[in-house]
Amino acid sequence: MEPLVFEYPRCALRDASQALAGALPPLRLAAALAWPAARRADRVSVSRNGIEARSLAGRHSIAWDDVAAVRRARTTWGRVTVHVIGRSGSQIEIAETLPGFSELAALLRRPGSNWQPERLHAALATSV
Repeated sequence: MEPLVFEYPRCALRDASQALAGALPPLRLAAALAWPAARRADRVSVSRNGIEARSLAGRHSIAWDDVAAVRRARTTWGRVTVHVIGRSGSQIEIAETLPGFSELAALLRRPGSNWQPERLHAALATSV
């Protein structure tokens, strides 16, 4: 089964930022430390193995067996986010502006058995 992918529409500025950060890895670290929004995912992929996200700060993945918690939070400006937190302390932050966020957040906050892509696909098909 193909992974489910949630991402923003193509944007020349976002693509250029990702390319620049890829060419200059220290820029990713600086962005992550200095700008909280750089840590929010602009692309999230949910597969049989786990969840993977790309942000300006880099790529992060967490296997389903390693998920310690899924929490809802708010940014400084009041926007809703969901944090998928790994047992190692790694985390993926997903902002409410990501297309499909409501469905993705609802699915991630269910018990682990619903994280299987087949169930996610079925749940999305019935929620739309």
